[in-house]
Amino acid sequence: MIKALIFDLDGTLANTELLHYRAWKKTLFNNGVTRFSLDTFMTFVGTSNEKVAGDFIKSERIEKSVPQVVLEKQIVYLGLIPEIKLFPGAREIITLYHGTFRLALASSSHKKEIMTLLKSHNLDSYFDLIIGGDMVERKKPDPEIYLKVQQALGVASHESIAFEDSEHGLNSAKNAAMYGVAIPNEFTLDHNFSRADLILNSLADMDDDKIASLLHSPP
Repeated sequence: MIKALIFDLDGTLANTELLHYRAWKKTLFNNGVTRFSLDTFMTFVGTSNEKVAGDFIKSERIEKSVPQVVLEKQIVYLGLIPEIKLFPGAREIITLYHGTFRLALASSSHKKEIMTLLKSHNLDSYFDLIIGGDMVERKKPDPEIYLKVQQALGVASHESIAFEDSEHGLNSAKNAAMYGVAIPNEFTLDHNFSRADLILNSLADMDDDKIASLLHSPP
C-alpha cells in the first residue's frame, strides 16, 4: 500500500534549471570565473550547490569558503524566483493527492530557496514535510535525504514513491529502496533512468492506475 508521495523540486515540480544556471554564472563571474557554459552546468544537475561551489573553488582557486559562495549564489537565485513556472501537472498532482497520501518534498536546494518558491505558487501548505539539501550531510545520489523523509513520515520504503527528473535523484530514491518515477525534462533526456520503476513524459500523466501498477513488483 502506498502511503507517501515524495517529490524532487528542481526540474521535477518547477522549471528552475535555467534560473539556477543564470544565478551560478553571475556568481562565478563575480568571483573571477569568465567561462561557465550551460553544458558545464548540466553536469551538476541533480547534485547540489555545495558541489558546484566546491569544484570551482578548487579549480579556479577562489579564496572563499563553500558556504560563502553558496550564499552569494542563493541571493542571486532568490531574486529570480518570481520568474519560475511550475511544470504541467505539478499543481494538479499535489492538490489531487493532498489528504490521500502523505506528501513530502526532498530537494538538493536549500530550504530557504524551496520555501520561497513554494510560497510564490501558494503550495507550501500542501506538504507534510520539506527537507532541503542544507538539512543533510550527504547529497544525492546518496539515499540520506530519502531515508530521512521516510523516518520523519513513519513510512516504509515500499510504501513510498519518489518523483525525480535526474539520474542522481532517481538513484538517491532507489538507493533508499523506494519506488522511483522518472520524469525527464529537456536537460535530462540523456540521463540513465534504467533503475526507474516508471518513466513519464509529464507529471500530468500520473494517475491512480499508474500508482497501483507499481505495486505489482517490489521497488
